[in-house]
Parts: sequence; C-alpha cells; structure tokens
Amino acid sequence: MKQTLHLTIRFALVLLFAALCVSGIHAQDAALPRTLVPDNKMDVAWWKARHEANCARIAQGNVDLLLIGDSITHGWDGAGKEIQEFFYGDRNAVNMGFGGDQPQHVLWRLNDAPMDKIQPKAAVLLIGINSLWSAWPNCEENVALGIKACVDKLQSLYPNIKILVLEIFVTHGPESGSRTRAMAVNDMLPEVFKDYKNVRLLDINDLWLDADGNIPKNLMRDGVHPGREGYILWGNRVDAVVAEMLGVEAKTFGK
Repeated sequence: MKQTLHLTIRFALVLLFAALCVSGIHAQDAALPRTLVPDNKMDVAWWKARHEANCARIAQGNVDLLLIGDSITHGWDGAGKEIQEFFYGDRNAVNMGFGGDQPQHVLWRLNDAPMDKIQPKAAVLLIGINSLWSAWPNCEENVALGIKACVDKLQSLYPNIKILVLEIFVTHGPESGSRTRAMAVNDMLPEVFKDYKNVRLLDINDLWLDADGNIPKNLMRDGVHPGREGYILWGNRVDAVVAEMLGVEAKTFGK
C-alpha cells in the first residue's frame, strides 16, 4: 500500500512537470531534465553517418513505419536482419534505432530529419534503458517524461499516426539496478499514456525471462541485446499489433 501511494505521488509530480513543460516553460526558465533537451552525437562518425543515411531515406518519401529506439532497435539491422526483412521488408519501414541513444537523442533526430517528407501510418518506440545504467536524481520519472516527449513529438508531426510504445526491456539479473530502475519506469507508463489516442503500450518482458527471472543467453547474449532467437520472439509477439496499425495482414516467422 505504501509503495503504491509513493508511486502515485511521485507520478502526479511527474505529470505536473510535464504539463508545465508543454505549457511553455523553456530550458532557460527551468532546469529541464536532460531527457527533454534534444541532443545529438554528430561528433561520432558512425552516428553521423547513420543519421545522414536515415535522412536521405526519409527524404525519398514512401515511409509507412518507423522503428525508433536505441541499440536494441538498431539490432534489427544486425542479429535481427533476416527477421526484420521478413516482417518489415515489404512494409516501407525505416529503422531509426541508434546504439547508445537516449530519449533526448530521439528528440533531436526527429527535429533534424526531414520528417515533413513522409506521412507514416505507424511507429514502434522502445527507448530509455541507456538513461538507467546508473542512478541519478529522479531518473525514473525523467525517463518516463522522455518517453512521453518522444510520443508527443511524433503526434505533433503526424496527428493520425498510431504508435506502439514498448515497455523498457528487462536487463541482466533480477537484482540488477538497471532492471529495477527500468521496471520502475514501466510502472509509470500506463498512467502516462492512459488518455492518449492512437497509442498502445505493450509489455513483452515475459519473453526474455526464465522461471527464475534470468535471461537465457540464446535470447540476449549479454543480458541486454537480443540475439536472432530473441528477434524472432519479439517480431512474432508484436506483429499482430503492428500489422493492425498498418492495415495489413499479420505474419508469423517460422510458419
């Protein structure tokens, strides 16, 4: 009961802060959390090259689906390449996953890319774990705000877009700090998005855990990044939702 009340009070403050941000408080007027201040890594060669490649593809138009996130989404191009091609190769998708990214980097990329050249039907968003490797003041609340800000940005760009927000994936062992903080953020997200139109929140963390709460190596080789088998499970679990958002027939890898 005390824990529930504590989370309720904490998140009421989070939503109040979010409302103040939306109503016009800027960075110079208040100390915004870093997750709300767009930031880039253009000084990192591979990041700059990937962003420029994303921009070039988006400028061509004909994009129906955005896959947005960090290295876990980026990995659809690596360990999940075959599975990505199966699910998204014919769905006009752009992989906007960048290794190491946090919500503020997603916000910057959405601001900088020529997003006006496209009208995507749907987006899948998974972001936040890279802000949670170590504790910092109000980190859970501020990561929840950062996820909210990414959704708000997408909806400002595309009022009719349908968005699948995936809860942050569990990492490492049951007692790890990163997992504890990720689950705290996830506990806040239903309240964040309860009144959002065209936003679906989905928890698929049961995919990654054995009976003892550990992550099998064949699913996440390092306790963070899915391997091929992990991408198969992920793709099969979410495709009914993604296909519905796009208005196409769902698929099952391996059948």
